[in-house]
Amino acid sequence: MSPKKTAVLVLEDGTKFTGFSFGADVSVSGEVVFNTAMCGYPELLSDPLTRGQIVALTYPLTGNYGIPCVAELESDRAQIAGLVVTDCSDEHSHWNARRGLCDWLREWGVPAICGVDTRELAKHLREKGEMAGRIIIDGAAEKVAAEPLRGLGEGLGEGLGGSSGGGGIAICHIGEGLKRSVVASLVRRGARVTTDFAADCDGYLLTGTVDEASAELIEKVREAIASGKPILGVCGGDLPLALAAGGRIEKLAHPHRGTNQPVIENGTPRAQITTQNHAWAVVADSLPAGWEVSYENLNDGSVEGIRHRALPFGAVSFHPEASLRPVEAEPIYDEFIDSIKSRK
Repeated sequence: MSPKKTAVLVLEDGTKFTGFSFGADVSVSGEVVFNTAMCGYPELLSDPLTRGQIVALTYPLTGNYGIPCVAELESDRAQIAGLVVTDCSDEHSHWNARRGLCDWLREWGVPAICGVDTRELAKHLREKGEMAGRIIIDGAAEKVAAEPLRGLGEGLGEGLGGSSGGGGIAICHIGEGLKRSVVASLVRRGARVTTDFAADCDGYLLTGTVDEASAELIEKVREAIASGKPILGVCGGDLPLALAAGGRIEKLAHPHRGTNQPVIENGTPRAQITTQNHAWAVVADSLPAGWEVSYENLNDGSVEGIRHRALPFGAVSFHPEASLRPVEAEPIYDEFIDSIKSRK
């Protein structure tokens, strides 16, 4: 690969990382984060929850297995604001690849830099904290990055429509961007998922990390709690659930982003390795009476899940659908569906 244009990542604190452009010929701003996953970049870069982020991948090689068909992605498009890697392969080889990473990024107007020491960048962000930044492509105009997802109505991900699945169990989604793999996990278990909050349903699904939770979102979650129907929160769904119940959230000193975050289910000896991508956590001692912490992070002790002691409400920060692997957290979906079946 022979990039022609110089590109620079400039962080909010003035630190610069210089490389070469291999994506769209446009400059952009966004929140700079890193991810330590060794594989799964198509799913990560198409995840609606990465919208507005400039993502740095610490694994040194990216693009070698291309981009699969749309049905294998978390949404119909690239969601990130920008991409930073050490090396991007000019050629790809995989039985399911439909196109190269470079072409896909250009199609969706996403700038990208290669030739950067992303592990050094990750160390800097670990020490100084995640911060805003800009990708500046030599001679390119700058565009404003897409805003991070907020509030209600982002639906079932780009191109998934307002309802998915035809099972007999009706699930209503509340929250921010919903990944295709989350919907698929529920559909495989006989559910159908809708974003129509007014529709009759058997249970509620919460997704999305909450930086600045909207009053509308919290009110919807409170209505769901008041209904008494089972609630499952995933991929940061514990945050709106905790806020709706009267708890508080706080920003993590070191956000959890990768596929190797260990958590333990309280009251059991079961530890799990999970996929995570969040910067906020529930404050344990802020939970009201009747609520408890269900999962804790084994690295820093932060809250990874909450549940009600008597009612069918529970949520986790991690991603049990495991599209990036590992898979040991998937039984959370079985427990949710079983709780609905027991009440039908």
